[in-house]
Amino acid sequence: MGAFNFEEMEELFRELEFFRLQSQLDAFRGDEDVRVEPEVTKEYHTVKSRKELDDMISHLEKADLISVDIESTSTDPMFAEIVGFSFAVRPDEGWYVPVQFPEKESELYGGKDDLTTVFKTVGPLLKDKSRPKCGQNIKYDMVILKRHGVDVNGVKFDTMIAAHLLRPEARSYKLDYLSEEHLRYSMQPITDLIGTGRGQKRMDEIPLADVSFYAAEDADVCLQLTPILKKELKETTLEVFFHRVEMPLLPCLVAMETDGVFVDQPLMSEMSIWMENKLDGFSTEIHEDAGSEFNINSPKQLATILFDILGLPEIRKRSTDVNVLEALKNQHPLPEKILEYRKFQKLKSTYVDVIPELIHPDTGRIHSSFSQTVAATGRLSSSNPNFQNIPIRTEEGREIRKAFRPQDDGWSILSADYSQIELRIMAHLSGDEGLRAAFAAEEDIHAHTASNIYEVPLDSVLPEMRRTAKIVNFGVMYGAGPFRLSQELGIPMAESKKIIDAYFERYTGMREFIDETLAFARKEKYVQTLLGRRRQCHDIDDSNQRVRGAAERATINMPIQGTAAEMIKLAMIAIHEKLSAKQFNAKMILQIHDELLFEVPDSELAEVRELVVSEMEKALPLDVPVVVDCGVGESWYHAH
Repeated sequence: MGAFNFEEMEELFRELEFFRLQSQLDAFRGDEDVRVEPEVTKEYHTVKSRKELDDMISHLEKADLISVDIESTSTDPMFAEIVGFSFAVRPDEGWYVPVQFPEKESELYGGKDDLTTVFKTVGPLLKDKSRPKCGQNIKYDMVILKRHGVDVNGVKFDTMIAAHLLRPEARSYKLDYLSEEHLRYSMQPITDLIGTGRGQKRMDEIPLADVSFYAAEDADVCLQLTPILKKELKETTLEVFFHRVEMPLLPCLVAMETDGVFVDQPLMSEMSIWMENKLDGFSTEIHEDAGSEFNINSPKQLATILFDILGLPEIRKRSTDVNVLEALKNQHPLPEKILEYRKFQKLKSTYVDVIPELIHPDTGRIHSSFSQTVAATGRLSSSNPNFQNIPIRTEEGREIRKAFRPQDDGWSILSADYSQIELRIMAHLSGDEGLRAAFAAEEDIHAHTASNIYEVPLDSVLPEMRRTAKIVNFGVMYGAGPFRLSQELGIPMAESKKIIDAYFERYTGMREFIDETLAFARKEKYVQTLLGRRRQCHDIDDSNQRVRGAAERATINMPIQGTAAEMIKLAMIAIHEKLSAKQFNAKMILQIHDELLFEVPDSELAEVRELVVSEMEKALPLDVPVVVDCGVGESWYHAH
């Protein structure tokens, strides 16, 4: 048997995230240069008296960096009750300050209420901008603390955000994963404390001695990871980006999450009833067209009706997915009615019925969570609910936006949306003279493209030509080939190929940018945005054509979408700071794709509108004009 190739094994283990095997490999290789860490002794303190609390504070006050973590009763920061606080300022040491635990008989810290006492002692440190702090997913802790009237300032590092920036393709950024990867240290699993499934306990039900080590370990490991990840950010030239874009965004997101969004619950209920009636009507029509009753939600039963009873052609092995139904809708009325039925059913079950259930009982508002560590492009994502996915292409989908309105009279919704920002970024990155000239002249870019493709004067462009050009502009920009374009436009492949060829004849700068981007990615195995955010491209040379094609599309997509994400993040940071500094009552409540949404008192509308447009347009200057479309209305729907 030949010798192990330790370098290749190390790279493979890292890629597959086999961190424990990596530790064993380090020990097994037996190189003198490889040092296996001995068992470390942890010095964790459980704070049980006012004297111990004051002693801890004196240590925190002298520290260069304070690692902060909160133990709580829920993963939702808007519902979570504080169980305790943990802090660390030196490796392998830490404190846990308990507030709730099952065996507690009296208050620990000499006051009437331990939580109030802890806030009085720790609060000034947390609020102090001059005291640097770090945390793992610290936004969660910041939201909880803001609910209690404590604005955390001086946050300099978040290990989860740093890890995502370094490896956006990783499957997890949990603290125990990061600890295994970077420290070769196995943390105590949370399941050891609270269990799993039906028998899972809340953290306030766990004995103090068990919680204390786990909690202090969180703060300690985060503290130890910070310099390691900081060094990696510097080595990959991401440190400036991290401190310019991602970290300053945290206070803005904390404010958006705690402020929340108001939703008109009665209007949603009316919409639900209306949709239920529409679904009943569709069901009746579908069964009549089918000639018998069947379970509309059963793909197998639907396939029997479509292909066996009605005799429609099987396009893809009896599939009844949306693409098949779209292809069949001109051959029989049933497929189109199924599509309408599914559209209404999804709207109702995913949004209309679910969104009202998320309204917070105390605030009367919905508090979505915004994540910086999901999309590899750097785009923000939201959950509970996912506002990014609320459909806008259909009138029924847009109707949902009517329920999003101000909570108080005398307020309005202000919408500010970047106009065609991805095409403008492409014009900037590619340097294409045609695109740049069209934007500089403030022409309708889709009409301009149609004029070029079809070789007709601008004033002779028909609506159908413009619609085709719009699809081509966005499709080609993201690497769509003749087949994909033929499906999008419903035209033969030969015709879609002619359109693509004509497009690149006119926009040679775009063709060169795409070719150069792919060539760079094949050589360096990464691609980056305007400000330097990176995404790895390991599959760019894959032997599987489908895998390789997907990697190529993602490679072209990343610089454009990623730069758009950077632009709107910088705008959000600036707007949040200006609104706070000028003490406006207006709230930034949502970020959806290239749009920002605000709840604004009517008395502030003119000033806030001017501020928002100004900050968005100058957030990240391009070589073409950046344009923001603004609208005001009684709801999100009416603001468009």
